[in-house]
Amino acid sequence: MRTVLTAVALTLVALRGSAQAPTPLVTGSGNFFSPIVANLEKATAFYRDGLGLGVMGAPSTGDDNAPLRAMFGLPMARLRWTVARPAGSRNGVEIVEVTSAGGRLLQRRMDDPGAMTLVYWVPDVAAIATKLKAHGGTTVASSTRTSPTGTSTVLRDPDDHFVELRPGPMRTSPWIRLTVANVTSTLALYRDRLGIPAVIDANVTAVEIPGSRLTFEFVGSHSQRHVAGRIQDPGSTRLQLQVRDLDAAIRAVVAAGGQVISTGGVPVELPAGRGAPIHAAIVRDPNNLFLVLIATTPPAA
Repeated sequence: MRTVLTAVALTLVALRGSAQAPTPLVTGSGNFFSPIVANLEKATAFYRDGLGLGVMGAPSTGDDNAPLRAMFGLPMARLRWTVARPAGSRNGVEIVEVTSAGGRLLQRRMDDPGAMTLVYWVPDVAAIATKLKAHGGTTVASSTRTSPTGTSTVLRDPDDHFVELRPGPMRTSPWIRLTVANVTSTLALYRDRLGIPAVIDANVTAVEIPGSRLTFEFVGSHSQRHVAGRIQDPGSTRLQLQVRDLDAAIRAVVAAGGQVISTGGVPVELPAGRGAPIHAAIVRDPNNLFLVLIATTPPAA
């Protein structure tokens, strides 16, 4: 009996090992939820005054940052953004307004591939839902969930991103959910190609970003619609990932059916104040999520 159990254990170890990339490419995350919006002030009010996230200082602008606009693949666009953070977190929701680039509202539904949901725990779901509605939120009536602690509520923000309010104590570890066309192939990209460890849970299919405790969940779509958004379209979403090998991470996403959208299809060098320049690129994954891939080490000379 002991021999059989040992053999089974070794088999499980081997299977888990084969599901991971030999050298994980993703080493961490930055801002974990980055909605593209039509109006920065309106979206900021939703996440700050409605959800209760903290915002410090005035919005930033990309007017004098040509490399940043090139990273977006939008050299002539106007970019403004602000970051709204949960209490106790150094990363948060990076709200980005893109104008002068022909953006159009996607009108994406929660069940469409590419729809992103921020899952957020709050002590009083009804009270927060009321505040979000006062700042342009609308309830997604068919998307409530019941858990041992109570019933959750899903709301749509003014730009067709989604927030699920779950009852319970506030969490310091963030959680996001992406609706995908194919869960198996999506997991293969993030777990096998990018090397992000899978979450071992019978109830969810997810990965956990190293160093950040960000849970990134995937749910399959039942929609027949295909909403092909561009990064300048309100309703599109970005996610920042820190990677040890930028070129290898780009190849992994492209091999899975993604695309580089940075100008010229190549990474850019962003100014970083007194520090070394940051090498980064934006790629679109097969589900229309935009990944900001940020190198943690400079490229080889």
